[in-house]
Amino acid sequence: MGYKVIVVDDEPIILSGIRHLIAWDEVDAEIIGCAANGDEAYRMIQESHPDIVITDIRMTVMDGLALAGRCSEEFPEIVFIILTSLAEFSLAKEAISYGITDYLLKTELDSKSLASAMQRAEEESDRRKDSYGKEDGEKSAATIAHVVSSLLIMRDITNSTKAIMEEQGLLESYAFIAFAYSFPSPSLETQWNTDDYRKLQEWERDIIEKILSSSLRSFWPVTPISGKTGSLIYFVPDVPPATWQAVASRIESKAISASSMVTGLTPTLLRTPVMEGRDRLKDARDSLELLLQAYYLEKDENDITPSSLDVDAVFPKIENAITAKDAVSCRACFSVLRASLSTIDHSLSQFTFLSSALQSAISSGLSAIGLKEERSILDAFETARFITRRTEALAFIDDAESSLLELIESKGGTGSDVADKAREYVLAHITERISLSDVAAYACVSPGYMSKSFKRIMGISLVDYINSMKIEKSKEMMETDPSLRIADIALSLGFSNIYYFSKVFRKMEGVPPTEYQKRKE
Repeated sequence: MGYKVIVVDDEPIILSGIRHLIAWDEVDAEIIGCAANGDEAYRMIQESHPDIVITDIRMTVMDGLALAGRCSEEFPEIVFIILTSLAEFSLAKEAISYGITDYLLKTELDSKSLASAMQRAEEESDRRKDSYGKEDGEKSAATIAHVVSSLLIMRDITNSTKAIMEEQGLLESYAFIAFAYSFPSPSLETQWNTDDYRKLQEWERDIIEKILSSSLRSFWPVTPISGKTGSLIYFVPDVPPATWQAVASRIESKAISASSMVTGLTPTLLRTPVMEGRDRLKDARDSLELLLQAYYLEKDENDITPSSLDVDAVFPKIENAITAKDAVSCRACFSVLRASLSTIDHSLSQFTFLSSALQSAISSGLSAIGLKEERSILDAFETARFITRRTEALAFIDDAESSLLELIESKGGTGSDVADKAREYVLAHITERISLSDVAAYACVSPGYMSKSFKRIMGISLVDYINSMKIEKSKEMMETDPSLRIADIALSLGFSNIYYFSKVFRKMEGVPPTEYQKRKE
């Protein structure tokens, strides 16, 4: 059975357009109803219980945010996609409070963007259904998992939720914990993509939950609100207050040790104070969210003054600057983004919305000057959702600006000596971690120019060249000394962990390194 979808917009042309923009059966979905406002849509939702709702952000009677907010309490399993414009960016930011997974700009709405949004929404729908279970009224394990997992999605923790948890004895002495971590940044020797990050998070979850199982009497996974990647969150009942700090420290130490070789991630354990009683549940939830915000901002939670990013006007200016090929104006716009990100105590979810709006503005500008297919900038936005620290967000903005200006200011190539210099450097530093900036500095060119020139001249990307040289070196090491461990080989060649080395080896050789090594014995 496909996913049930309701579309809400007060413009008939938008409703009609969405109905015919994609072949809904090809995305395993069916539009079961259309509504002109939030009030009408709410009645439909009560009657038909859709999986996904696509709604305009501005409407009469009840707008999209009010609808999403109401449903976040009563139907938290429903996934919302918001339709908006760049001018309504400040309104879209409110959507993070209601667990909204995505938003689409009306000016950029096409079959590809809608199909991609549906794929993400369907994945989120499956995840929520798995978390919430299938039983609603019974005091069963599925019901407990349902209410616990939704504690961060529901902005108002209901009396029903409190009553169910209280009846099960979960609110006598409890705390929230979160394992937060940064994903490895894409680089020359580690060309991470979204699939890699998802797999790393799955591996990390397995590690963490094995440790928790051996250290705690019980724990419950919690569903984070939209935008919270790079963290695993749990509700822990029956916490011993006197020893909680010591227990948490041991858990964190074990998690760091187990993660170091398997995923290469370094989890930080964030824990709330021990709370008691139903009236402290919201306080505990708010305490956790402040800890997560502090982790992202890299500040002490007592020094945070929560605020919103006020950058709505920047995105149309960026689009216009690209259209005019005005590098000076582009730099000015990015300076505004950088200043806001640096000085305002915003949340990770707000940065997620900012990056989406920036991507749309850049895409529109490039299309206007005939560079719609230029992917060197836009591909980087695919991994922006996995940023977990403000320093990473600022580095991402710097990289986006640099790549954009490289396009606008490009003056052509200088010849094959650039590629020769790059190959010379790589071969001389094959056992080290090689950065794009190091190779570019050796050749006396900019990193962006180095990347583009090497691919144009050699017909292969610089990262693929480096990886191929490292894998050749690893094969040589296996043949010279068959007793070498795969982990030792990976680390000696500058790979940060076994996972990525194995992935690159399999890509280059068609088999994992362990199998290749056995064949050589």
